[in-house]
Amino acid sequence: MQEIKVLKRDGFPPLLQEIHDPPEELFVWGEIPDMPMLAVVGTRKVSPYGKQVTPRLVQDLARAGLCIVSGLAYGIDALAHQAALDAGAKTVAVLGSGLDRASLYPREHWRLAERIVKNGGAVVSEYPEGAEPKPYHFPARNRIVAGMSRGVLVIEAPEKSGALITADLALRENRDVFCVPGSIASQNSVGPNRLIQLGAKLVMRAEDVLEEWEMETAISNQASGISLSEEQQKIIEALKDAPRHVDAIVKETKLDITTCNVGLVELELQGLIKNLGGGMYARV
Repeated sequence: MQEIKVLKRDGFPPLLQEIHDPPEELFVWGEIPDMPMLAVVGTRKVSPYGKQVTPRLVQDLARAGLCIVSGLAYGIDALAHQAALDAGAKTVAVLGSGLDRASLYPREHWRLAERIVKNGGAVVSEYPEGAEPKPYHFPARNRIVAGMSRGVLVIEAPEKSGALITADLALRENRDVFCVPGSIASQNSVGPNRLIQLGAKLVMRAEDVLEEWEMETAISNQASGISLSEEQQKIIEALKDAPRHVDAIVKETKLDITTCNVGLVELELQGLIKNLGGGMYARV
């Protein structure tokens, strides 16, 4: 394990220095990247919907040049960190415990924490080595997640959840709040749907965040160095919002069925889409 550094306030990321209640110091394992940061938060009890949309959105956002910040918790947090790493990008985990192996919470995510650091990111905490994960540490931790980030993206959160505390803290610090909408029948979607009612920006694709911040949309296939044909780009665009049947893809792209099928096979071999069976395809 690398040496844990101690940062005083003047060494914090600039946005974190600005919040009304910054920590006295930060314990840092790894290096906090000097780049725009987006917090991604949500429920620990993630649904299949959350498992589908989180990697898709986060990988595109990370490839476009954003550092993903989250809390290393079960559910959306871990999915967000993993998606950023899978995209070859940097991510920062903010803990409610000490950074040593005996204290880090949840302990099952020690390997994920190691991977974050090895990939050029950081695991940080305001709590010293040996600090246990007390319940009141986590709401306090959330102010750091929100504070070091330019905005917060909420993906699945019940009406009462830590993710909504983070969104509220972000609003208090004049940060942007983005939300992925969900089914009105799902308890996991009550939080983001309500925030959207109150004025949070609805997000269905990475560009919704990037355009808001006037960033270049160097996402997905372009940033990963994969060169796509015009036909393949049309197919990817047709799948941007949801899985679709091949007939719907043909109709939207106006490609003939043979060209479309060839493009689908090529994109699947490149790992950019997945064949769900029954003629249904989805972006990875």
